[in-house]
Amino acid sequence: MKRSVWVAALLAAGACGGGDNVVVRASLDGQPVGDLPVRLLPYDRQAVLDSIATESGTPEPKIPGASVQRLRTLQAEEAAVKARGDTATGRIEAERRALLAQIDSIRRARDRWLHDVDKDFQEAVKGSGDEHADTTDTSGRASFGVDAGKWWAVSRYVLPDAVLEWQVPVTARKGDSTVVRLTRRNAHVEPPPP
Repeated sequence: MKRSVWVAALLAAGACGGGDNVVVRASLDGQPVGDLPVRLLPYDRQAVLDSIATESGTPEPKIPGASVQRLRTLQAEEAAVKARGDTATGRIEAERRALLAQIDSIRRARDRWLHDVDKDFQEAVKGSGDEHADTTDTSGRASFGVDAGKWWAVSRYVLPDAVLEWQVPVTARKGDSTVVRLTRRNAHVEPPPP
């Protein structure tokens, strides 16, 4: 596979500089999110996975946005029906269960795909630079001392009704502090696991 092109691009993305400060602030609905594991990566994780998928001819299984939207609609319908005392809750619940089973099947297929491409992924990111990890404090803050260059703040948060995933690009500059916000607004949202 053509990994040398990716390795060169990744090395350029994590270009060296001083020990610049990146501050991540996590909050949901105006409240800080404490104890959230956050990683700062010197490469675009999704771009690497997309490249591997293209080269292998096997796409990464993805949960369709329409399925996520339908699930939200069903939740709203169920709440409205319950409030009226309507007996249609059984139909809505059955459709919701079927949709969740379909989403779970896609999620398992994605986990298998990620497992299968892990060796190629590790080869692609080898030499791209050090990854950094921290956990947010009670004020929702995590900080990193990193070299100047392009980074990606990556995290995942499981709520009762959703899974929020972040991969936010960050440009660290020499001598400047960069603040990255992780909110519901810039998260990729998926239904929770069953």
